[in-house]
Amino acid sequence: MQLALNIIRKDWTEYRKIIFLLTAAAFVPVIAAGISAEFAKGAMLGVLVGATYGFAQFCFIDERQRGTLNLLLSLPVHPFNLALAKYAAMYSMVFVTANIPLLFVWDLRAMLVVNALGVFISTLSMAAAVVSENPWLPQAPMWLVIFIAVPSDDTLRQYLPGSLELFHWSALHTILLSVIALFVSPLIAILSCWIFSRQNRTW
Repeated sequence: MQLALNIIRKDWTEYRKIIFLLTAAAFVPVIAAGISAEFAKGAMLGVLVGATYGFAQFCFIDERQRGTLNLLLSLPVHPFNLALAKYAAMYSMVFVTANIPLLFVWDLRAMLVVNALGVFISTLSMAAAVVSENPWLPQAPMWLVIFIAVPSDDTLRQYLPGSLELFHWSALHTILLSVIALFVSPLIAILSCWIFSRQNRTW
């Protein structure tokens, strides 16, 4: 617990200005919801996808690129616990950015969906960064979400006709999918921490 608090404090101190900017940007969809619901949804998706990838970048990818991850691993800390603490830092950023603007709307369904999407995308990006040194791999979940969310019915009908039913089903079952995403995300995080600890066996 103490390790997680220290890592959260360290990461927030280092990136607090960017976190506050992203949180301020998340107010744009909330304000725009009264003007255009479609624009608000698109803006929220854009902010959320960008922010969640950014938080994975801040919490883990930057540590790898700067070489400070090796410095953290040299401390008397188990690699599994270190990776888990990094997840805690990232999740704290996701929850602040997603929920502060939504408190002004107080829509529980929107809160569930936005939190689930934010946690799931950030978990996938972070897991990719935790288990691999490949710099492009953490971007894959971000592009996957954009690919799934952006296409219109006409585009799907033309290029992926078999996916149209699945697309409509998922739009009708956002609550179920959100609950599944919130359940699966910690499992992905724990699995990636376990892989990371095996890759960095010093204990």
